[in-house]
Parts: sequence; C-alpha cells; structure tokens
Amino acid sequence: MRQFETVMPAAYPNPAGAWKPENPGADRSRPEMEEERQDFMGMEACPITKRVMIVSPFPASVQSLIHSLSAACYDLFTLHDYDASMVRSLQPELLIYDANPYAYSHQTADEALREAIEQTSHVPSVPVLYLVDERASLSLSGLPDSSELLLWPARPQEAMYRINKLIMKQQAAGLVPEMTFKDLKIDPRKMAVYRAGVRVDLTKTEYELLMLFVKSDGSVLSREAIFDGLWGSQFFGNSNVVDAHIKSLRKKLKDSAVSPKYIVTVRGAGYRLADERKE
Repeated sequence: MRQFETVMPAAYPNPAGAWKPENPGADRSRPEMEEERQDFMGMEACPITKRVMIVSPFPASVQSLIHSLSAACYDLFTLHDYDASMVRSLQPELLIYDANPYAYSHQTADEALREAIEQTSHVPSVPVLYLVDERASLSLSGLPDSSELLLWPARPQEAMYRINKLIMKQQAAGLVPEMTFKDLKIDPRKMAVYRAGVRVDLTKTEYELLMLFVKSDGSVLSREAIFDGLWGSQFFGNSNVVDAHIKSLRKKLKDSAVSPKYIVTVRGAGYRLADERKE
C-alpha cells in the first residue's frame, strides 16, 4: 500500500543563553526576562525553501538523508513507491530516487537503475539524484542531463553537496519546470501546449483551464471551483460559461466527451483529469 508522508523540519536547539527554566512558575526580574526575550527574538525561523521528494521503499535506509534535509529547512516529502501524479501535483525542485537493488524485485544494480530512469522519464525538467548501489555502472547511457548518480550509503555531507549542486544548477539555468500529461507537454515559460509534439493554439482562458486540471491531481473540480479558479469569485456568470470553455478546449485537444482521453465529465459533480494510463 502506498504511503505518503510529510516530513517537518527538525526542532531547533535552544539558542545560547536562552532561558529554559527548571521551574516554570519561578519569579524572574523584568530586566532579566527582557534580555532573554531579546535572545529568543534573535532566532531565525525556516525561510521558504525548496521542495524535495524522496522515493524509497525502505525509508529507514535513507533516514540520515531525511534528517539532514529536514534540519537544513527543506520542505521534504517521502513516498514508498513512485507516483507520477504526486510528482505533478507537488512539483518538487528535486527528486531523490532510491535505485538500490532489492532481492525480491531486481537481479542487478543496473536493472534497478534502468527502471528508475524509465519511471522518471516524464519529468525531464526536474533534476533527479539517483541513489545507486556500488555495483551499478556509473557511465550507464540514458541518464538524463539534469540528473546525477550518488553511491549509497554516502556521507551526509557528500549527499547535501550533491543536492545543493543540482538545485543551484537548475536555478542558475532559470528553468521553469515543464509539465506533462500523457502526450501533452506544457511549457509555462511560453504558455505553450504541445500534443504529440505539435503546438496547440489555446486562448489564455483555455490554457489556464488546462493548467487547473493538470495541477488538480485528478480531483473532481466542480463548475463553481473552475469558475472561481479562472475568473475569481467577484466575477458574475453561470456554469454554462465553464461548459463552453471545456467544449472548446476538448475540441482543440481532439478530445471526446464520450471517450475522454484528457478531461472526464463527472455527472452531477463537474469535471476531472482522466486517469493516466498507457495508450
């Protein structure tokens, strides 16, 4: 069974000189308490940081990495097995994939790595750090340009160096992650949509409508939710406006309401993104 966990940053130690009373009810002078308050005010909370997702069937094997990342204030998510829809929904800046071989599923380290690369091939714009066994071929062909291999287990310092390097490299390149669903590719930088490699000309509203579905992770969106997402609650209109734009978007994507490939009608509820499956 798939398990999804959110790992919160580790607790911060008491700052030097901060008051930690043995007796909470003890009387303290106002100057002393003011000085300690100033010490506490000097503490820095976690800033807004990057999202990192770890995929490992055995989280205990990457516990040191989880601890290092959470202590460094990364927003960290862990999955026991790979879920493409979860990656699209959370849009992490880095994906860490445990590609070590396990006796019950892989015969060799190379087979485990090849499977990991194949599973993550749909997110070419998200850098991936593959944790590999020492027996894996480090020069294995087919490794994405934005990805690296790390022999695991490794020292936490080495792992953090590689993680920061990949994230900084992506930031320096100014990349905005592309989004994919089946044979659709969305380039947010250009607000461009491609179907099977061919550009699809969408209006701004149609583009934003498609983005609502792709980011929804398959959840049912009511007509009211779609309306608010596109125009805001202050705009007055009715559900027919939403239906009209859905019809127009389907037509341009060559989608069918009867046998939908991208957008499914949920009678009495609204619409949702179609299930992702091999065509």
